[in-house]
Amino acid sequence: MPSKVLETCSQKTHFPEKENPIVIDLSSYRTPNRHARAVSISIFAISVFLTTIFIASCGDEGDIVEEETSSMTEVLQPTTTPPVTQPPVPEEIPAVVEEPVEEPVVEEPVVEEPKVSFNADILPILAERCAIAGCHAAPGVVGLNLSQYDTFKNGGNSGPGFVAGDGKGSLVVKRIDGGGMPPGGPPLNGDQIQLFIDWINEGAENN
Repeated sequence: MPSKVLETCSQKTHFPEKENPIVIDLSSYRTPNRHARAVSISIFAISVFLTTIFIASCGDEGDIVEEETSSMTEVLQPTTTPPVTQPPVPEEIPAVVEEPVEEPVVEEPVVEEPKVSFNADILPILAERCAIAGCHAAPGVVGLNLSQYDTFKNGGNSGPGFVAGDGKGSLVVKRIDGGGMPPGGPPLNGDQIQLFIDWINEGAENN
């Protein structure tokens, strides 16, 4: 059976013989394959080289992005302002209050007004207006002699002429201040009467 098929196939595929048969040189097909392999290797090498550069560049860009990101993070992070420290307030030193020095009180000497003098102030009035003849000179009317201190103090029939310390209550003041003495002339003025009162109030001394 197979031999028949081969015969049939050879009969059907039989080509008429030609004078110039076509000869195919297989060497021409080998050369393009070598060139194609060389080109493929070159392209592969270039691709590997470019891929390496791309990866390297991506790594650098990643570093740059990380640096930019970190810098942006630092910028975006709020800066904390340190608290303002107030300078220490100096302690107030209490002022030293000096107590006023009390100066010793110097008592001014009391200048006593000069006392009324019997011999300088009272006796001249008595000698001029009272101790005259026919009145109260020695021996004196009603026993009252006003020419001397002792007889004046002792008084006459009506009692002592004065009481020391009681000027207005003394007998002599009552007589010369509205009592009609001395008679026969103008009465003593107010200053003269006041001299008798002051002298008696001051002690009625024989000064």
